[in-house]
Amino acid sequence: MATSKDELFAEFFQVQESIDVVVETISSAQLPSDLESLERDIPPLFRLANEANTLEQSALRPLRLLGETASELAQYLSLQSRKIDLILSHILMQENADHPSERAHSYGGSGFTLWRESAFEYGQRLRCKLFLEHEAAAIYCYAEVIDASASDQGFMHQVLFTLIREQDRELLVRASLHAQTRQLKKRHQQQH
Repeated sequence: MATSKDELFAEFFQVQESIDVVVETISSAQLPSDLESLERDIPPLFRLANEANTLEQSALRPLRLLGETASELAQYLSLQSRKIDLILSHILMQENADHPSERAHSYGGSGFTLWRESAFEYGQRLRCKLFLEHEAAAIYCYAEVIDASASDQGFMHQVLFTLIREQDRELLVRASLHAQTRQLKKRHQQQH
């Protein structure tokens, strides 16, 4: 089992895709003590968005197994669901209009990387909101800065999730795999 923070960060694949994130520095005292406290801390709109995403995944799966006619129905329902997802995604972004968002450079099930002009301190605790546009979902979690490397453009931070719901981690893993599929299709189209 991985023990160092670097090993924990490397446990999950990181996809090079930019997503909106809102990060707020917090003290260790502001960190929820367990998953139950995290659940109480998550804004209702974040719970709603992720519940809708989970329901869609579980509802469409059985339809795809029924054959050609069900496949067309599943496609139609997916399009209807996508409309709702787009509206929900827009509402989620408005929820954080008072907090400036930044762009994560990459993300995965263990954390994300973030370019900033100024450096966070090693070990800085963060309250994070990640917005997955293609999945029409948002993740609310807590994390820790485990690395900050300087360059001409600023500082690249590695941010490790320290308190995240398992279903949200699974959503991030699924989103990173979908992003990789989009990138591979785009690369294939460019080559042909």
